[in-house]
Amino acid sequence: MGYMHNHMELRCDPRKVLEGCRSIICLAFSYATGAVRDSRLPLISEYALLTDYHDWVKRRVRESGIGELLGEENLGWRICVDSAPVAERYWGWRAGLGVIGDNGMLIVPGVGSKVILAEILTTAELAANEPLTGDCGHCGRCRRACPAGALGEEGLIDCNHCLSYLSIEHKGEWEDERHIAAMRTEAGRNTLFGCDRCVNVCPHNNNEKRSPEAPLEEIMRLRAEDLEKGVTLPKNSCLRRAGRKGLLRNLKNHKSS
Repeated sequence: MGYMHNHMELRCDPRKVLEGCRSIICLAFSYATGAVRDSRLPLISEYALLTDYHDWVKRRVRESGIGELLGEENLGWRICVDSAPVAERYWGWRAGLGVIGDNGMLIVPGVGSKVILAEILTTAELAANEPLTGDCGHCGRCRRACPAGALGEEGLIDCNHCLSYLSIEHKGEWEDERHIAAMRTEAGRNTLFGCDRCVNVCPHNNNEKRSPEAPLEEIMRLRAEDLEKGVTLPKNSCLRRAGRKGLLRNLKNHKSS
């Protein structure tokens, strides 16, 4: 994940992302729908069953009336939804939105960790909340559920063993022995896009708040045969992140099981 090292100066100082930034408003939007693809089909992460979260989260932020409170966006605020070098989980913790679990996810009390995080950087000076005390509980379920042992200490994730990284962000073929070993696990062979295993077993997600967003029917029904025939994915699908080459690579791995 070399891109994480890019723009490090901006990641450490939001004032370099928005000139004059004095406050960060942190938000979390549930992506949990309860929708489950046919178990005979390769796995797609739950968040990717919905339309691209960059679109619906920004829409819901703007519909919230935030503009009336902060003024014109280009003068004093900016919405960031995984689209700018902002340390979103850290700032979510600092804002008192949740605690960071052993699976690296921000866990929002009463909601869980099936959330898309967003930040509003603003030049307005706002009173700050205090970080939450406590931790996730350290039950160990997420570590035991991780197919390739990607979860380290204190919420750190080794992307070389993470099925989510390897099936989405990794470009090209898997050549590193660690990557090959992870994707050759039973879970790896059943992965088309992402991995929810460490999230699904987390007890904080037992009473997750459901998202009002509806899954894309084309993605719910998407089969291996469809991809092989060159089906065009919806323009608002998260699966486009992996690109056709990445999806076909993952599919070839699935078909080899």
